[in-house]
Amino acid sequence: MKRRSILAAPALLALPARAQPWPSGPVRIVSPFTPGGASDLAARFVAQALQAATGVGAVVENRTGAGGNIGMEAVARAAPDGGTFVIAAAAAAINQTLYRNLPFDLLRDFAPVTVVIEVPNLLSVHPAVPARTAAEFVAWARAQRGGVTYGSAGIGTIPHLAMAMLCARAGIEATHIPFRGSAPAITELIAGRIQAVLENLPPQAPHMRAGTIRGLAISSAARHPDFPELPPLGAELGWPDFAPVAWQAVMAPAGTPEPIVARMAEIVGTALRVEENAARLRATGALPSGMPPAAFRAFLAREVEAWGRAVRESGATVQG
Repeated sequence: MKRRSILAAPALLALPARAQPWPSGPVRIVSPFTPGGASDLAARFVAQALQAATGVGAVVENRTGAGGNIGMEAVARAAPDGGTFVIAAAAAAINQTLYRNLPFDLLRDFAPVTVVIEVPNLLSVHPAVPARTAAEFVAWARAQRGGVTYGSAGIGTIPHLAMAMLCARAGIEATHIPFRGSAPAITELIAGRIQAVLENLPPQAPHMRAGTIRGLAISSAARHPDFPELPPLGAELGWPDFAPVAWQAVMAPAGTPEPIVARMAEIVGTALRVEENAARLRATGALPSGMPPAAFRAFLAREVEAWGRAVRESGATVQG
């Protein structure tokens, strides 16, 4: 799936070095999407953190295609020796169900390491829509004869499935209009040719501040420190379990030794706790995470289940 060019790589991180038997040589970090997007940012953040903490270099390799599956498959087949990691996106949890013939299993073939960042989605509407809160939008949308129209970055993307889940749960009749990326969807929203989107926050933020769209709520579980005016969507609607966000996380091939997994998670988590690094990420709309391996494994299982249910309910499928 196409990812937005929303984030700029942070400066080289300064962290205390520690003598470790790992890594013994350069580490390869695969980004399954094109340079300049959230996956690429997370990969370079991890590479810089690793080099700053250990003194050993890391190489970011962009292996794109098939909604991230090509890069993921390459790492699933790599030697589990701590020499190769991948930046897995939330799209990987979707692809587990979306693709009929996936050549790997996300839960079986990878060792979860840590979540680097989360990117909330923003529920926004054209200014002609009278709603000023998410609850008002739901009430208004339910009352529309013939339903409402919403756009997304494409069939099977997080913005598509998250909005489909919202509409199904709220009892809203809606028509999905897919586009090739978030930018065209936002452009059509500004023009008033669609009425709503639940797209990534960063590309929408400038238009919200300019008043050409109206932001109602974000999909994270808590308010964003740099966008405090936006309430959490789930809380606004009385759905505390509803928090469909995009995320970027480090994973290794299954069988990678636990001490290596733990050390990599420690390095990334320490880098994310440096306020200067965290502030750079937050300023783009991303939220630093640092979720440890055990919690990430449980989170990943829930994500695969939840997005799988959304994919099946939407009827979306991809052969390949």
